[in-house]
Amino acid sequence: MKYWLALISMFSCLGLMGQDTYHRELLEFLKEDFAIEPAAFLLYDTEQQINQNLSIYGNKDSQINPIQNFTFSQVVDVSVKAVGTNIWDSGINIRNATGVKRDDIILVAFWAKHTSMTSELKVFAENSSTFEKEIYFAFNLTPDWTQYFAAFKSSGDFDVNGLTLGFHIAAQIQQFQIAGFTGLNFGPIDLKKVPSTFSPAFYGGYEADAPWRVDAASRIEEIRKKDLCVKVFDANGAAIPGALVEVEMQKHEFGFGSALVGCRFPGNRCYNPTYVEKVLDLDGEGHGFNVAVTENALKWDAWEENWIGTPDETVSAIQWLTDQGITTRGHTLVWPGWNHMPDDMLQNQEDVVYLNTRLNSRIEEMINHPVLSKLVTEWDVLNEITHVRDLEMAFSGKPDYVSGRELYIDILKKVENLQPDFVNYINDYVVLSGGGAGNSVVDRYKSYLDEILESGAKFDGIGFQAHIGTHPTSIYKVEDILDEFFARYGKRMKITEYDINDNVDDSTQAIYLADFLTMIFSHPGMDAFIMWGFWDGNHWKNNAPIFNLDWSIKPSGEVFIDKVFREWWTNASGVTSDAGSLTLRPFKGMQKVTVTVNGESQDTIISTLDTDTLSFSFESTPTTAIDFVKHYQVYPNPVTDNSIQITSPYPQQDVNIQVYSYDGKLVLEQTGVGVNDHLDLDLAPGIYWLKIDDSKKIQVSRVVVL
Repeated sequence: MKYWLALISMFSCLGLMGQDTYHRELLEFLKEDFAIEPAAFLLYDTEQQINQNLSIYGNKDSQINPIQNFTFSQVVDVSVKAVGTNIWDSGINIRNATGVKRDDIILVAFWAKHTSMTSELKVFAENSSTFEKEIYFAFNLTPDWTQYFAAFKSSGDFDVNGLTLGFHIAAQIQQFQIAGFTGLNFGPIDLKKVPSTFSPAFYGGYEADAPWRVDAASRIEEIRKKDLCVKVFDANGAAIPGALVEVEMQKHEFGFGSALVGCRFPGNRCYNPTYVEKVLDLDGEGHGFNVAVTENALKWDAWEENWIGTPDETVSAIQWLTDQGITTRGHTLVWPGWNHMPDDMLQNQEDVVYLNTRLNSRIEEMINHPVLSKLVTEWDVLNEITHVRDLEMAFSGKPDYVSGRELYIDILKKVENLQPDFVNYINDYVVLSGGGAGNSVVDRYKSYLDEILESGAKFDGIGFQAHIGTHPTSIYKVEDILDEFFARYGKRMKITEYDINDNVDDSTQAIYLADFLTMIFSHPGMDAFIMWGFWDGNHWKNNAPIFNLDWSIKPSGEVFIDKVFREWWTNASGVTSDAGSLTLRPFKGMQKVTVTVNGESQDTIISTLDTDTLSFSFESTPTTAIDFVKHYQVYPNPVTDNSIQITSPYPQQDVNIQVYSYDGKLVLEQTGVGVNDHLDLDLAPGIYWLKIDDSKKIQVSRVVVL
């Protein structure tokens, strides 16, 4: 679904309008400014009829009052008296008075302002029976009357009363006014023609010059890179200047991965060789994921009921991933809802002894599994405890339990007793997903984490699911949340289940992913970004970030590859100084380091996590490390007019050149230089190293610029 922004502020008051005048002038405005023909009324054609049919519920006071000198003639004054357990515990809604067909373009229009210091609402359109959302946008009102538009393409047919429109308002205690709320049906026109204040392309921080970008880039340079000093000596321990040093990244230290389906791997029931190939090679250059999580196979009921495969097949898939250097997280040990556990848990919900016995058996089987326990040492031990509360309620008030949440502490301590070195995460969606939940829900989640922290039970990390909604979560809000949780709990953090609503257009999905990745990679508390599936053929919403169903790459897939394997990837080279050393600053991870002296090369693979300094020793004692193969001559040398000519007595193709300062810093790079062509250097006087690469051989020559 595509959206277009049109936020219109009211700068001057209009004359007194009649009730029907509001709708007539709205249609005239849409026709004149957006070239949209008259629409059918989704609700009613007068303010009075609409306001009389509004349902305003929850802990609130509300009143409909007349107003003069505005384009609308009535306002709904609302005062929310208490924060709800859920944002929808108080709300305003109305159902459609006319039918809707699939692909009809619906426009919701209204004016609003806050009369308290702040205000936070969510505007929605949803199926009246299933509550499946057509739109669901969070927004903050201003103290001035502002007109808002929310447009969407209907996902299906809706009879009269089949579609509910309105607001969820229980995020905070607040006072606000709504006026001119209405709905229009334009039929099957182009969605881009219709204005929408809530365009996903205009999330917080989307601007190219948004101030967060500079800070994020600075943090990435500081925390995601590390100095690596390479020293080169001869057989006598003397430093070798001019040795060519090349650093080629093999793998990130930071985790970039996906939820994976165990049966897709070799020897299992739904083996897919393309799926397996892409896990290892996303970009056609051999770069793939370095972390993974099981989407369903390790969940309690899936494990016992062989949903995705037998336990042996699941373990086999994880073993295969481990053999390829991909670390797998366990998801999830306990998901405390009856729908997410074996049926006998619900059947015995009144018997806490039975429940505890089954829970202990579950934990012991997974944590002490003879093979799995060696492959999976990080678990989402608790999943979605904020909203999924069946076990909490079952244990509440029972002997040794007060709130029932003491059970979570028992579970974490049980895991610690069995495997004290395992990494235990608590995973939830309420903070970042869908634009971020209301304050009351997030506060409840934090209170649960506080209880666990204060109990002394071991939990090591916090997982943020990040199922991004139709209006992407503000990048500023993402940063604020990560800052708060990191400061409050001091735990490592991961994005564990990233994806984005398919109503967001492909271009915005790509742009948002680039920004979201950048914020996550730049945050000092974050250790991984994991998407909830990478291919549409195995994604719960058929909208994975990387590949379409036919394995063609998506714009967001291109963005992921460009960020992870290009922008944040190290392929660097240089030459050693007079002291025989060169310091480079690669991204943290596994690096292949190759040193070449007089045509002889040595290489090794190291982890920057463990290595600051790397030394190479060559048996021969060269008089110089330059001019490895004298296929090329540099003329003149010394350089007198900042221009050189590369010549060769042999037929040669174009070459690529790099010029390094004497201490090994790259100062000039040019590709496709023709032999015998003149090359302008524009360098300050000094001594330089000139690297000539024709793809078959490399020559490094010492050049003096006068």
